[in-house]
Amino acid sequence: MKQVDRKTPEVCFFGIYDPSYSRNRVLIRGFEENGFEVVPCRVDPREHRGISKFFFLIREYFRIRKHSFDLVVVAFPGHTVVWLARLLFGRPIVFDAFVSLYDSNVFDRKLYSAASLRGRLDWLRDYTSARLAGIVLLDTEAHIDYFVRTFGLPREKFLQVPVGSDERIFYPHDTPRTGEFIVHFHGTFIPLHGVPYILEAARLLTDEPLRFRIVGGGQEYRRVREEAAKLGLTNVDFVDSVPLKELPGLIASAQVCLGIFGDTEKAGRVVPNKVFECMAMGKPIITADSPAIRALFAPAAPPLVLVPSADAAALAAAVRALSRDSVRRSELGEAAAAFFRAHLTPRAIVADLLAELPASILRGRAKSYTE
Repeated sequence: MKQVDRKTPEVCFFGIYDPSYSRNRVLIRGFEENGFEVVPCRVDPREHRGISKFFFLIREYFRIRKHSFDLVVVAFPGHTVVWLARLLFGRPIVFDAFVSLYDSNVFDRKLYSAASLRGRLDWLRDYTSARLAGIVLLDTEAHIDYFVRTFGLPREKFLQVPVGSDERIFYPHDTPRTGEFIVHFHGTFIPLHGVPYILEAARLLTDEPLRFRIVGGGQEYRRVREEAAKLGLTNVDFVDSVPLKELPGLIASAQVCLGIFGDTEKAGRVVPNKVFECMAMGKPIITADSPAIRALFAPAAPPLVLVPSADAAALAAAVRALSRDSVRRSELGEAAAAFFRAHLTPRAIVADLLAELPASILRGRAKSYTE
């Protein structure tokens, strides 16, 4: 008998996810680079709101149901559709929870209280979706600790999968320099970013020959702009959100890049997109010290400058020190890029995930047919 066919392994990405969102883009590309055919089964929740999205997802499922999937992934955000994936596919599925809705909305962004109806629903969505999934993916070990503690779920249900970044978009490259020393931040102005501490650091560095560039918008944007005006800052430039393709150019033109500095509990549990993006581009990075950031690089020391959270004076001191030490900046940038290439590309992230998935979740990656 001889082998006559070897099936390309297939993974279904299911849900209401945005395939262009960084987390999803990295995972999809990672599966492709590990030899999988990625088959989408998704609807856009902006087009199909409320319960209608479930009916359209069922329709999409019937379109692809003849596939023999080796793996089914409910992509982020999928908390509200895990039950449907489990029902339709009738097998254990992987759920990329990525974050806790309850933690993000109630305790970090403080959009409503834990005792409110919406707060209770977020807790229930987190718990139910994680309970129904065969394996739950989270971005850090600290987030896994949170889910185990908050929802009483067994630790073996969870796998840590770092965010990483797409090195086709974010990679080291040269751009014309303006001659100014630029300290760069980009983000969505949520509390864990700690943008007010960046403003205070800028105030402390008014006499230094450098400029802070803050890119983006979001929840605290108006308050941040008001605070900047109140402080009379002349060394801070605000730039509106830019298309993804323009962001690498802004990062490349900076001498130092900033991570997050907030003191919310969630800030200690995450390593944000911006850190991975700037690592991929080989930039020196300053960010808050946290269990999550240290665990990412353990047992090695992080190739970043770590400062206490919510400490503008420490941030200012770190910026000042790096602005005066070009050798240190080069060393940090090169070390960050090397670590990224070894561990945080889409290919590396998904290869590690596949190695950890139990057989009950991942079916035979290559099926042989004999005659």
